[in-house]
Amino acid sequence: MTPPGQEQQAGTYAGLVTGLGSRSLLVHVDGHGELRCSLRGSFYEDASDETRPVAVGDRVTLTLERGEGVIEELLPRTNSLARPDAGKAGRADRKGKNALLQVIAANIDRLLVVASLADPPFRPGLADRFLVAAAAQGLHPVLVLNKRDLAQPDALALAAPYHGFGLDVIETSCTSGAGIAELAALMSTGVSLLVGHSGVGKTSLLNAVSPGLALTTGTVSDYHGRGRHTTTKTSLLPLAGGGFVVDSPGIREFGVTGLTEGELARLYPGFGELPDSCRFSDCRHRSEPGCAVRAAVADGTLSADRHEAYLRLLEGLP
Repeated sequence: MTPPGQEQQAGTYAGLVTGLGSRSLLVHVDGHGELRCSLRGSFYEDASDETRPVAVGDRVTLTLERGEGVIEELLPRTNSLARPDAGKAGRADRKGKNALLQVIAANIDRLLVVASLADPPFRPGLADRFLVAAAAQGLHPVLVLNKRDLAQPDALALAAPYHGFGLDVIETSCTSGAGIAELAALMSTGVSLLVGHSGVGKTSLLNAVSPGLALTTGTVSDYHGRGRHTTTKTSLLPLAGGGFVVDSPGIREFGVTGLTEGELARLYPGFGELPDSCRFSDCRHRSEPGCAVRAAVADGTLSADRHEAYLRLLEGLP
């Protein structure tokens, strides 16, 4: 199984970054397998707005020295998914302004936003933020609604509108097997990235899609109603049926960055082309006259819940 972009050149090798350690990286090189690599010092000398100069999924060139690789160049990315790393002391305020970016993964073919319909309950806010980020980055988003066999009516009602947003939506259950074959077929080519709260069942889904991975699963905390982290680092894994998956730790918070208020409205799932019909091109859909979004809420075409969720996301923009 050869990852994309693995053409060997004289004296150098092309590789795919599959894992990050505190002092080194793992890179898959065709014909050599997975190699431990270090970075040339020049990577740390260049100014960057990212917490690390290389991310999982990056394509790189490297040379071999005493059986280990040295990364020489980062090849251009087709896309990436990033969030503000507001935990860096002194580098960001509470809304993430001026924060360094933590790149979760690069060169992704599809973003699988995994949400649970039960235990933990479905939380539309995080799903919305991931879907907006995917649209902004030109990623192909797929909403995976897991634990379908345990879903209660209120969770199904919250999730129902997403089926009408023009998104790919797959309902899955690792217990009944529902949706697993469809998910496996979707992931059999290219690179997929799974994101979502801890406890929504990402690891169980990966084990169902590719049993040979034998990943460790966890349980949901009764106290917080959230999952415990079972994936502790981001890594790129080959799947038995073909394709690769970026397995990332559960993400409890994800801020949308780099968007204007107008861009947010045009990317927000469920609004469709409504923002283009507003009287003012810079309408924020709060209280402006001639707002097509608010008119749609008034006549029942758009649910008030979706509009209120958008306003909460709008208030959280850096």
